[in-house]
Amino acid sequence: MVNVEWHSLRSAPTPEIVRAHALADGAGAGVLWSTNAREMELSAYGVLAWEGREGRPDDARYEWAGFNLLCSAAPTPFVLDGERFLSVESFHEALKFPEGTADREACALASALEARRLARRYRKPTFEYRDEQVSVNSAEHEGLVAAAICAKVAQNAEVQSALRETGNARLMFPLTYANHPGLLARVTPLALMIERWKRYSVTD
Repeated sequence: MVNVEWHSLRSAPTPEIVRAHALADGAGAGVLWSTNAREMELSAYGVLAWEGREGRPDDARYEWAGFNLLCSAAPTPFVLDGERFLSVESFHEALKFPEGTADREACALASALEARRLARRYRKPTFEYRDEQVSVNSAEHEGLVAAAICAKVAQNAEVQSALRETGNARLMFPLTYANHPGLLARVTPLALMIERWKRYSVTD
C-alpha cells in the first residue's frame, strides 16, 4: 500500500488533496473504503431515463433520493464562489461558457441533460474561472470539480445522509463509453469518499 500521511490529509481541504494527486490509485483501500465492503456505482441512469416522463415506475431507483443523490447529475443545488449551480454536472458543463454570460448562468441552472445539450458544441482546451485560464483535464480542473462536490455535500443535508449511509463501501463511477475514466469519473468517487472519511470516520 502507498504510504500516505493520513493525519495531515484530514486537515487539508479535499480539493487540495485531489488537485495535488496526494492519493494514488488504490491508496485509499482500508481507509477511505473497506476492502471487505461491496462496491457502489455512482449511476442514476434509471432516474435520468424517466426524468420528466409520465409512467415512471414506482421504485426508489427511479427517483432523485437516497444514494442517487450522490450522482453528479442529481439536482442538488449549491453555491460556489458566488455562482449557483443545479448539479455537479451542470457546474462541469457551465465551465465551458465565458464567465459572466447569460449562457453560462442558464447552463449552471439547467438539469444535467439540458446542460450537456447546451454545452455540446463547446470543445476548447481551456476555460475561464475567476479570471484565470484553466486547462481542461488539468489538476486545477480536477480541484474545481472537487470543490463543487464539497459544496454540494456541505449545502445539502440529504446528500450528507446519503453519503453517510454508504458506510465503508468503495464508491465507483461506471465506465460506459470509454475505457479510461473522464474527469468526473476520476474525481467524483474520490472526493465523496474523502468527504465521508473526514465527516464520519471514527478517529482515535
